[in-house]
Amino acid sequence: MRKLAAIAMALALGTASSVALADDGNFFVNANAGASQYDTKNPFSGVPGNSFSKTGKAGALRAGYRWNSVVDYGVEVGYGFLGNEVARLGSDTGYARLQDQTRGWLLGGNLNYNIDEHWYVDARAGWIRARSLYEVRMLTDVAHLSSRDAVTNTGEYFGFGGGYNVNKNLSLGLAYDTYRVPVNEYNERNTRVGMYSLQAEYRF
Repeated sequence: MRKLAAIAMALALGTASSVALADDGNFFVNANAGASQYDTKNPFSGVPGNSFSKTGKAGALRAGYRWNSVVDYGVEVGYGFLGNEVARLGSDTGYARLQDQTRGWLLGGNLNYNIDEHWYVDARAGWIRARSLYEVRMLTDVAHLSSRDAVTNTGEYFGFGGGYNVNKNLSLGLAYDTYRVPVNEYNERNTRVGMYSLQAEYRF
Protein backbone atom coordinates (compact mmCIF):
# COMPACT_ATOMS: atom_id res chain seq x y z
CA MET A 1 0.00 0.00 0.00
CA ARG A 2 2.89 2.34 0.75
CA LYS A 3 4.29 1.74 -2.76
CA LEU A 4 0.87 2.37 -4.30
CA ALA A 5 0.62 5.76 -2.58
CA ALA A 6 4.16 6.69 -3.64
CA ILE A 7 3.46 5.82 -7.28
CA ALA A 8 0.23 7.82 -7.29
CA MET A 9 1.94 10.83 -5.75
CA ALA A 10 4.83 10.66 -8.23
CA LEU A 11 2.42 10.62 -11.15
CA ALA A 12 0.37 13.51 -9.80
CA LEU A 13 3.35 15.71 -8.92
CA GLY A 14 5.18 14.83 -12.11
CA THR A 15 2.33 15.96 -14.30
CA ALA A 16 2.29 19.33 -12.56
CA SER A 17 5.51 20.26 -14.36
CA SER A 18 3.86 19.65 -17.76
CA VAL A 19 0.81 21.84 -17.26
CA ALA A 20 1.35 23.46 -20.64
CA LEU A 21 0.37 20.18 -22.30
CA ALA A 22 -3.08 20.19 -20.72
CA ASP A 23 -6.11 22.46 -20.83
CA ASP A 24 -6.68 25.11 -18.19
CA GLY A 25 -7.45 23.87 -14.70
CA ASN A 26 -9.04 25.23 -11.56
CA PHE A 27 -8.56 25.55 -7.81
CA PHE A 28 -10.84 23.51 -5.59
CA VAL A 29 -11.91 23.04 -1.97
CA ASN A 30 -13.10 19.60 -0.92
CA ALA A 31 -14.80 18.74 2.38
CA ASN A 32 -15.70 15.32 3.82
CA ALA A 33 -17.90 14.57 6.83
CA GLY A 34 -18.74 11.10 8.10
CA ALA A 35 -17.58 8.32 10.41
CA SER A 36 -14.28 6.55 11.02
CA GLN A 37 -13.58 2.95 11.99
CA TYR A 38 -10.32 1.84 13.64
CA ASP A 39 -8.86 -1.56 12.76
CA THR A 40 -8.03 -2.44 16.38
CA LYS A 41 -9.06 -4.98 19.02
CA ASN A 42 -10.84 -4.40 22.32
CA PRO A 43 -8.10 -4.25 25.01
CA PHE A 44 -10.64 -5.43 27.62
CA SER A 45 -11.98 -8.32 25.52
CA GLY A 46 -13.23 -11.16 27.68
CA VAL A 47 -13.40 -9.08 30.84
CA PRO A 48 -16.92 -8.67 32.30
CA GLY A 49 -18.32 -5.13 32.32
CA ASN A 50 -16.43 -3.86 29.26
CA SER A 51 -17.59 -1.77 26.31
CA PHE A 52 -15.67 -0.84 23.18
CA SER A 53 -16.35 1.65 20.39
CA LYS A 54 -13.97 1.90 17.44
CA THR A 55 -16.13 4.26 15.39
CA GLY A 56 -16.51 8.01 15.71
CA LYS A 57 -17.24 11.24 13.89
CA ALA A 58 -14.61 12.09 11.30
CA GLY A 59 -13.92 14.59 8.56
CA ALA A 60 -11.34 16.16 6.27
CA LEU A 61 -10.80 19.44 4.46
CA ARG A 62 -8.63 19.66 1.35
CA ALA A 63 -7.64 22.37 -1.11
CA GLY A 64 -5.63 22.15 -4.29
CA TYR A 65 -5.39 22.62 -8.02
CA ARG A 66 -6.58 20.25 -10.76
CA TRP A 67 -5.68 20.30 -14.44
CA ASN A 68 -8.29 19.42 -17.05
CA SER A 69 -7.67 16.44 -19.33
CA VAL A 70 -9.44 13.24 -20.35
CA VAL A 71 -8.94 12.29 -16.69
CA ASP A 72 -8.46 15.45 -14.62
CA TYR A 73 -5.44 15.29 -12.30
CA GLY A 74 -4.31 17.48 -9.44
CA VAL A 75 -2.49 18.00 -6.18
CA GLU A 76 -4.01 18.56 -2.75
CA VAL A 77 -3.14 19.58 0.79
CA GLY A 78 -5.41 19.39 3.79
CA TYR A 79 -6.17 18.30 7.32
CA GLY A 80 -8.02 15.22 8.53
CA PHE A 81 -9.73 14.46 11.84
CA LEU A 82 -10.11 10.69 12.15
CA GLY A 83 -12.30 10.51 15.22
CA ASN A 84 -11.44 8.23 18.13
CA GLU A 85 -11.82 4.79 19.66
CA VAL A 86 -12.81 4.30 23.29
CA ALA A 87 -12.61 1.23 25.56
CA ARG A 88 -14.30 1.24 28.98
CA LEU A 89 -14.29 -1.17 31.90
CA GLY A 90 -16.46 -0.79 34.97
CA SER A 91 -17.02 -2.82 38.12
CA ASP A 92 -17.95 -2.41 41.78
CA THR A 93 -14.32 -1.67 42.64
CA GLY A 94 -13.38 0.81 39.93
CA TYR A 95 -13.50 2.22 36.44
CA ALA A 96 -11.01 2.37 33.54
CA ARG A 97 -11.13 4.21 30.22
CA LEU A 98 -8.72 4.10 27.25
CA GLN A 99 -9.01 6.43 24.27
CA ASP A 100 -7.11 6.97 21.02
CA GLN A 101 -7.72 10.11 18.96
CA THR A 102 -6.00 10.78 15.63
CA ARG A 103 -5.67 13.78 13.34
CA GLY A 104 -3.07 15.03 10.87
CA TRP A 105 -1.94 16.98 7.82
CA LEU A 106 -2.48 15.62 4.31
CA LEU A 107 -0.44 15.90 1.10
CA GLY A 108 -1.36 13.99 -2.03
CA GLY A 109 -2.59 13.78 -5.58
CA ASN A 110 -6.02 13.14 -7.03
CA LEU A 111 -7.79 12.04 -10.21
CA ASN A 112 -11.29 12.91 -11.39
CA TYR A 113 -13.23 11.44 -14.31
CA ASN A 114 -16.53 12.88 -15.52
CA ILE A 115 -18.62 10.00 -16.85
CA ASP A 116 -20.98 12.52 -18.42
CA GLU A 117 -22.09 16.07 -17.72
CA HIS A 118 -23.43 15.21 -14.27
CA TRP A 119 -21.84 12.01 -12.91
CA TYR A 120 -18.23 11.57 -11.83
CA VAL A 121 -15.83 9.18 -10.09
CA ASP A 122 -12.61 10.17 -8.34
CA ALA A 123 -9.59 8.77 -6.51
CA ARG A 124 -6.80 10.16 -4.33
CA ALA A 125 -3.63 9.00 -2.61
CA GLY A 126 -0.85 10.53 -0.58
CA TRP A 127 0.64 10.89 2.87
CA ILE A 128 -0.74 11.82 6.27
CA ARG A 129 1.46 13.27 9.02
CA ALA A 130 -0.65 11.85 11.80
CA ARG A 131 -0.63 12.56 15.52
CA SER A 132 -2.35 10.00 17.74
CA LEU A 133 -3.19 11.02 21.29
CA TYR A 134 -3.50 8.10 23.74
CA GLU A 135 -5.26 8.70 27.07
CA VAL A 136 -5.65 6.41 30.09
CA ARG A 137 -7.93 7.10 33.06
CA MET A 138 -8.39 4.71 35.96
CA LEU A 139 -10.33 5.20 39.16
CA THR A 140 -10.38 2.50 41.84
CA ASP A 141 -10.98 2.33 45.58
CA VAL A 142 -7.28 2.74 46.23
CA ALA A 143 -5.90 4.80 43.33
CA HIS A 144 -6.68 7.45 40.73
CA LEU A 145 -4.53 7.33 37.57
CA SER A 146 -4.56 9.61 34.54
CA SER A 147 -1.94 9.76 31.79
CA ARG A 148 -1.54 10.95 28.20
CA ASP A 149 0.90 10.04 25.45
CA ALA A 150 1.22 11.30 21.87
CA VAL A 151 2.78 9.53 18.90
CA THR A 152 3.49 11.24 15.58
CA ASN A 153 4.40 9.42 12.39
CA THR A 154 3.91 9.53 8.62
CA GLY A 155 1.73 7.00 6.80
CA GLU A 156 -0.08 6.74 3.50
CA TYR A 157 -3.72 7.24 2.60
CA PHE A 158 -5.81 6.47 -0.44
CA GLY A 159 -9.47 6.64 -1.29
CA PHE A 160 -12.13 6.75 -3.96
CA GLY A 161 -15.60 8.17 -4.44
CA GLY A 162 -18.25 9.28 -6.85
CA GLY A 163 -21.26 11.49 -7.14
CA TYR A 164 -23.17 14.18 -8.96
CA ASN A 165 -22.02 17.46 -10.53
CA VAL A 166 -24.71 19.98 -9.57
CA ASN A 167 -23.10 22.48 -11.94
CA LYS A 168 -19.62 23.27 -13.26
CA ASN A 169 -18.54 24.57 -9.83
CA LEU A 170 -20.23 22.29 -7.29
CA SER A 171 -20.34 18.52 -6.86
CA LEU A 172 -21.76 16.25 -4.13
CA GLY A 173 -20.99 12.58 -3.53
CA LEU A 174 -19.89 9.68 -1.34
CA ALA A 175 -16.33 8.62 -0.51
CA TYR A 176 -14.26 6.02 1.30
CA ASP A 177 -10.70 6.68 2.49
CA THR A 178 -8.23 4.55 4.44
CA TYR A 179 -5.31 5.92 6.46
CA ARG A 180 -2.28 4.27 8.09
CA VAL A 181 -1.75 6.00 11.43
CA PRO A 182 0.51 5.55 14.52
CA VAL A 183 -2.08 4.60 17.14
CA ASN A 184 -0.22 3.86 20.40
CA GLU A 185 -2.31 0.99 21.79
CA TYR A 186 0.04 -1.38 23.65
CA ASN A 187 2.83 0.23 21.58
CA GLU A 188 1.28 -1.17 18.40
CA ARG A 189 1.89 0.91 15.28
CA ASN A 190 0.61 1.17 11.71
CA THR A 191 -3.07 0.86 12.59
CA ARG A 192 -5.44 1.51 9.69
CA VAL A 193 -8.43 3.83 10.01
CA GLY A 194 -11.21 3.83 7.42
CA MET A 195 -13.52 6.78 6.85
CA TYR A 196 -16.93 6.67 5.16
CA SER A 197 -18.16 10.13 4.28
CA LEU A 198 -20.31 12.51 2.35
CA GLN A 199 -18.16 14.81 0.23
CA ALA A 200 -18.72 18.20 -1.34
CA GLU A 201 -16.38 20.05 -3.68
CA TYR A 202 -16.39 23.62 -4.92
CA ARG A 203 -14.27 24.63 -7.92
CA PHE A 204 -13.35 28.19 -8.82
